[in-house]
Amino acid sequence: MNATANATITKSQLFFLIIKTQIGIGLLSLPSEIQHSAKGDSWLSVLFAGLVIQLILLIYWQLLKKFQGANLSQIIVRLLGPYLGKALNLVYYVFFVLIAAYASNLYIQLIHNWMLLLTPLWILFMLITGTSLYLAYDNLRVIARFFVFASMLFMVLILISFLTLTNELHLSYILPLGQSGISPILQGSERTFFSMLGFEVSLYFYAQVQGDRTGGLKVMTLSNLFVTIFYTYFVFICQIGLSPDALGRVNEPVLFILKGLSFQLFDRIDLIFLTIWIIPMTATIVSYLCIAGKSLTVKQPAYRKLIVFSGLTVFVCGWYLSTFENLDLFSKWLEYGYLIMITAVPITLWLASFLVKTSGKAEST
Repeated sequence: MNATANATITKSQLFFLIIKTQIGIGLLSLPSEIQHSAKGDSWLSVLFAGLVIQLILLIYWQLLKKFQGANLSQIIVRLLGPYLGKALNLVYYVFFVLIAAYASNLYIQLIHNWMLLLTPLWILFMLITGTSLYLAYDNLRVIARFFVFASMLFMVLILISFLTLTNELHLSYILPLGQSGISPILQGSERTFFSMLGFEVSLYFYAQVQGDRTGGLKVMTLSNLFVTIFYTYFVFICQIGLSPDALGRVNEPVLFILKGLSFQLFDRIDLIFLTIWIIPMTATIVSYLCIAGKSLTVKQPAYRKLIVFSGLTVFVCGWYLSTFENLDLFSKWLEYGYLIMITAVPITLWLASFLVKTSGKAEST
């Protein structure tokens, strides 16, 4: 099989690439974070955030449709020219590497606090970033196949979550619907939006879908629908399984509601859940390493060298971030960066695309 074929994926593989990037560590603490604002309507905040993401995906689709076969980095160069375009792509590269470094730090801290208290952080960083680099170094088809296989673990996670139904549940915690009001629900949606990030990988991976690309919007919509339902479900079971006061105080409520479960054959269900959860967390880093490489180059030899450099940079930056006691300010700046890089810039590029002529027929959805 030649290199060109290995660089392509199917539409179903694109679906799994998107959802595996989106579903990460943010879900574990999300129910607690949005409880402070939306309270009993937190699950409604998740649904609204999914709607906002869908609107952004519509703009993504319109932009990709105008430049058939091109990813975001190529579109930027075509619209802004070689100099300004490459400068903006460099900014994207740095941004994606920082996201991967920040994500790796969050993952390592979670694993260290819940499972491996005595293991040095640098060893955990080496294991996570080393595994991510090993996967990202391979061609996209191999990565996509791994993501498809690993996505089957989502069903295992959902089955494990069913065990929480043996706890005492209180539907009264979410009633009456709309009790918090519109403003708190919107505030909760903002927090949820940043926990569901990762859909921007479609701007880079869609261009490598093989064959007929019709139905691309459907794939993006289905991936967003799956992630939204997945997040809504886990937020919902946390809301009815923990009292409002307890939910607001627990850092990782998804793990907390599993911690007290004990069965004859299994104990510490939370650790089993977290062990499986490491795979989608690692997949997120792999995706960001890939799109960081694609933001600067499309040639395979140069791309692989850049991936190695990016992986080492993620290791160093992530380890450096772990030395800080509080990363709230850094996190806030990343959120601002996200609003600019994955929302404002693509929208601006889409509007600018009406000022230039593009070749090729428009694709149907």
